Amino acid sequence: MEILQTIFSNTIIAFIILIGVVVFVHELGHFVAGKIFGIQVEEFSIGFGPKAFSIKKGTTDYRINWFPLGGYVRFYGADIEENIPMENREKSILHAKVYKRAIVSFAGPFANFVLSFLVLTGISIFGIPQELPVISVLPDSVAEGFGLETGDKFLKINEKEVANWSQLSSAISKNAENKLSVVIERDGKEVQLELIPKKEEVETIFGNTQFVGRIGIVNSFNSPNIVVSKDSFFASLGLKSGDKILKINGKETNYLFEVIYALRRVTNTQSEYNLALNIKNNKYTTHSPIKFEIERNGEHKKAEKLAINFELLDNKLKNWAESYLSHKKMRDIPWNKALLSTDQTVALFSDLPNGNKMLSAQDGWKSCGLAPGDTLYSVDGYGRILSLSQFYIWLDKLTKSAIQKSDKLTKANIKMDVIRANGAQTTLNCSIPLRQGVDHLNREHLFLDFPVQYMTQNVALKPVLFKANSILDAFEKGFHSMLSQMSLTLTSIKMLVTGSIPLSNLGGPIAIAGVAGEAAKGGLMTFVFTMAFISINVGMMNLLPLPALDGGALLLHAVESAYGKPLPKSIQLGVQRAGILILLGLFVVVFYNDILRLIRF
Repeated sequence: MEILQTIFSNTIIAFIILIGVVVFVHELGHFVAGKIFGIQVEEFSIGFGPKAFSIKKGTTDYRINWFPLGGYVRFYGADIEENIPMENREKSILHAKVYKRAIVSFAGPFANFVLSFLVLTGISIFGIPQELPVISVLPDSVAEGFGLETGDKFLKINEKEVANWSQLSSAISKNAENKLSVVIERDGKEVQLELIPKKEEVETIFGNTQFVGRIGIVNSFNSPNIVVSKDSFFASLGLKSGDKILKINGKETNYLFEVIYALRRVTNTQSEYNLALNIKNNKYTTHSPIKFEIERNGEHKKAEKLAINFELLDNKLKNWAESYLSHKKMRDIPWNKALLSTDQTVALFSDLPNGNKMLSAQDGWKSCGLAPGDTLYSVDGYGRILSLSQFYIWLDKLTKSAIQKSDKLTKANIKMDVIRANGAQTTLNCSIPLRQGVDHLNREHLFLDFPVQYMTQNVALKPVLFKANSILDAFEKGFHSMLSQMSLTLTSIKMLVTGSIPLSNLGGPIAIAGVAGEAAKGGLMTFVFTMAFISINVGMMNLLPLPALDGGALLLHAVESAYGKPLPKSIQLGVQRAGILILLGLFVVVFYNDILRLIRF
């Protein structure tokens, strides 16, 4: 296993393995089809350029060349201008019947599809890591309005079981403005609710827009490292910002929403205000202890235990309750909105080298008073920040709104509330320079950067392996997954052809190497899944009706079949030369794009 990790940790090796397998399977398809029809293969080659290794077996020279950017199968009699003796024509590719040549041309892409199908089927058999349908609710969202809370786990939608995040996302997206009957699990209990996804226009990965259903949920969760405000219940207990709550009354709390669940159970309240009121009115008994186990200064692995027994309510806790009720002016904020995580606490500003385009934005944030230890609380009156996802959505909205008002905008003016390290709340008025850059489709945009590092990180639920129920089920899942990837690729090709996606988005060997390297870091499952996706792309791109591609050959075979005889040599030669020019042009474009990406980033 260590050897595999070492191999896959190298981007170049990962690229060679990925491309090598995909190209080998593609050329093997041509090779096998030719052999079946008795066509002689003179050369089976992986890679281009000078020979690195070769072995001759029978009439075929098997070669590996130094540049792993493709491959080819050279059949006997493929040279249009070569005169083939009558006795050898039966093994010449150009003298084979047109349907045989068509099958040989199609066999390469078909082999790529078979590889993808087998890989995706295998993944279904061994199990696909999927995220559970547990939600984090964004404030002021549809989900919040219908009573959903962070930590809720979807069990059913309209009587249909929901097993993973993908199924949940799909069901909501497809049901804009439709009433949905849902069953969720909350803190171990089933709850039935109804909700109506809001119809929203969103941008797809291809840059076009479509209407989908949205309810305002994400699948990342705040860690149980709490922010302690100056006048809060936690401050009265001696807890500090950054303390990680490990357990409450012996029950583990791995996420902030589990801390909230536990607080509701052990205090029998829905908010800090209710707790203060109960303490003031002496509603707690000897049967109501709260035992916190916390971790402070985690680098020292030092754990501290804190136990509160309401039977011994000392003056400090009672004084807190009195103070809270008088100063908070009856603000009954529920636990799930009152408790913040240090996931949104600034630890330090990102270390940016001289010349980095984000430096001006960083200087802007510093100059308006943002400092390490500040916790993001609210932005421009949008309400309390409860997750970083929500914060970045708001920043994006603010930027777009400001840009719509002026196309000559160079700065964004932002009013932000933060909680200081001492627990006090303060307002910052910031003027942040915008950065000119490009998005994932190479379109120019203005970006509002926030180059900081946070005290702690959001926590994702551990993925669960979902396996096929049987071999037939695995085949079905593999086939549908392949069709889904083919549809995605077809859409990409169509938008490239129509100009909806600029040619600057085409990637070459460097881009593919980057994808292969990142996939390899994700583990074997991610790597082979990426291989299946690349294989589908290679198969479908080769079916484009362009000279020098398999699709171009198929088009010529169709024309010849309709024409009733082989096309004139002059036309065949012209098409062949045009194909070479087109391929050379594509190579120039993709290499240029790769180099431009390296310069930009």
